[in-house]
Amino acid sequence: METVSGAIRAEIRRQGISLLQLARRSGTDVGQLSRFMRDQRSITLDTADKLVAALDVTCRLVRRRKGK
Repeated sequence: METVSGAIRAEIRRQGISLLQLARRSGTDVGQLSRFMRDQRSITLDTADKLVAALDVTCRLVRRRKGK
């Protein structure tokens, strides 16, 4: 199963948009996005929601139980 962060990174690349463009569309900090793209920072659900909306894609969260 793909992670939320992996799916967002893939969509950014697929759409070919810059981090600055996405930051402006989503109202997030470009530095924060840059660190996220380099795996130096994890993403919060709030930020993921903003990015998904700005990318105009649907994201479904599936909760898994530990150990399964």
